[in-house]
Amino acid sequence: MIACANTPAGKKRFRRACRGVPCLEVFLPMEQALFGRSQPGRFYAGPSLALDIGGADAWAAGGANPEELASFLAFCGCRSLITSGSAPAGWRQAEQMPCFALGARERLPVPPAEESLWASLRLETEPSAGVLARFLYPDQTQQREDYYSALCTKRSRGLARVWALMDGGRIVATVGAYAIRGGEAYLACGCTAEPLRDRGMGGRLIASLANELAGQGLRVSLVCHPERAHFYQRLGFQQVGMLTRWQSSQT
Repeated sequence: MIACANTPAGKKRFRRACRGVPCLEVFLPMEQALFGRSQPGRFYAGPSLALDIGGADAWAAGGANPEELASFLAFCGCRSLITSGSAPAGWRQAEQMPCFALGARERLPVPPAEESLWASLRLETEPSAGVLARFLYPDQTQQREDYYSALCTKRSRGLARVWALMDGGRIVATVGAYAIRGGEAYLACGCTAEPLRDRGMGGRLIASLANELAGQGLRVSLVCHPERAHFYQRLGFQQVGMLTRWQSSQT
């Protein structure tokens, strides 16, 4: 039975379901530990399930009865689920999302980039959370506010590190480790401004942060859409698994 993960037993089941799952092993337990009390309707567990419901999209490690899972997600208003486990009954597979990693103390090669452009930009290792939120979510007020609040909470506890490339006072590219826990750092929210894409800025920024984290003894992981897999392979990351995104038949 799927139930709120707000008891010692529920939290234990939640963490156990995440063990060994690429990316979700670090990401989901940290989110639950940080926000489980303030957002009690977000985290759920089953006998072998960890479920994080953040609005219309959900993340899950492990599995549950497909019919129960589908009914529960529909009740919560979810339209898509990214998971390592079983599919909700009646949902369709939208895409398979590869997971990549860089081992602790390993190092990616410096990727090619337009050197004159790279030299003209400034690396900011502590960019403003507000400026980051506006860059990543310019037209999405709720997501912008949620991002800002979560990043401030994680930074205050040393659980996130975000880098950005600046053109004057303006962010033109960013990537961050948004979950640092148990010897692993989970990368997400890599984004480059449209005029600078395909010029090597994003790739070099990602490689630079990944090398910094790995050099500190952290294993670096990430998950991406399938069309981005070749990009991360070219950077030198190794594929370590696959998650699947399922979409409700009602959308």
